[in-house]
Amino acid sequence: MRLSTRATYGMRLCFMLALSKTPLSASQLVKQTDVGIKYLEQLLSMLKRGEIVNSYRGKSGGYMLARDPGKITVGDMLDALEDGFDAPACVFGCCDDMYCPNRNVLNKLNDDINKVLDSVTLQDIVNDYRNNCGGHGEKQK
Repeated sequence: MRLSTRATYGMRLCFMLALSKTPLSASQLVKQTDVGIKYLEQLLSMLKRGEIVNSYRGKSGGYMLARDPGKITVGDMLDALEDGFDAPACVFGCCDDMYCPNRNVLNKLNDDINKVLDSVTLQDIVNDYRNNCGGHGEKQK
């Protein structure tokens, strides 16, 4: 199971916005995330529709989180980005193999993954970053 590029970059955008006290412009986000402007705008549009991000016009405009990072879960971000983990068909009851040995294990695994995604908040990610990296991108000694 892997996160898609869309989920990886979308979550990175949310993370950058959570670290900022002021709105960030699209050009600032492009520089900080190394995502192309068109792709960035697609991701931000999805996050806006998912009520994760707000945009503001004007001289001091840009993008900010729509709500407190403690109220945004990883599951919320993945839902807004219309993404998540790929699971085999048997997890969703679509398996044609009536002797599928994986169904129960994969169902439990899928349920547990979703519990984690819905329990970890963007604030948790920010706190981990600040505690483990000192907010400077490298681990403190």
